[in-house]
Amino acid sequence: MTAAQIALPAKLRPLFIGRADVRAARGGRGSAKTRSFAKMTAVQGYRFGMSGEKGIILCARQFMNSLDDSSLEEIKRAIEEEPFLAEYYDVGDKYIKSRDGRISYAFAGLDRNIASVKSKGRILLCWVDEAEPVTEDAWRILEPTLREEGTDWNAELWVSWNPLRPNAPVEKRFANSKDPLIRCVTINWVDNPRFPDKLERQRNRDLEERPEQYDHIWEGGFLVVKEGAYYAK
Repeated sequence: MTAAQIALPAKLRPLFIGRADVRAARGGRGSAKTRSFAKMTAVQGYRFGMSGEKGIILCARQFMNSLDDSSLEEIKRAIEEEPFLAEYYDVGDKYIKSRDGRISYAFAGLDRNIASVKSKGRILLCWVDEAEPVTEDAWRILEPTLREEGTDWNAELWVSWNPLRPNAPVEKRFANSKDPLIRCVTINWVDNPRFPDKLERQRNRDLEERPEQYDHIWEGGFLVVKEGAYYAK
């Protein structure tokens, strides 16, 4: 079998190697973390399916009123970029599932549907994107639902977010954890080798015209809470 080469920012590559319960990435705009996580969910689903495992890849956000608010389109585009993934997955307007019937995607908003997550089928992987506003109650319910495991794997939680508040539950739980199985990296635009020219122009405009917001938008800093004052990293 020919090994597929997946292009990821160098800073993210170690994140997806080795054992973990949680894999997390935080940072500013243009870092490629969302597209990278979207693609790696599909890669992980492919690995599970090819090894004979059956189950669900759950993609969650705190707020999701409809599929338009979900990660569905991002994952579709990520799958389209890789021929072996496009061949493996059946991608419809409102669904993604493997052609062998083993892997399917589900999407949930944690603010309204957190209780329903507990009743879902066999969750192999859960990716929470835009995780900054996720509440402590939601994390307490979500994490214990990821209990599936096999001989050389366990269900994992993946988390990605743009920092906003230093006291946010996502910061306390994952960014500041000392647990070696909770792995977290900070990644920004400078770490993205495919950073678009369009975003570079916008970045420079913000640096010139909105310097008080620049660190939060582009460098993963916390939001300004009052004029002239910042939360420090």
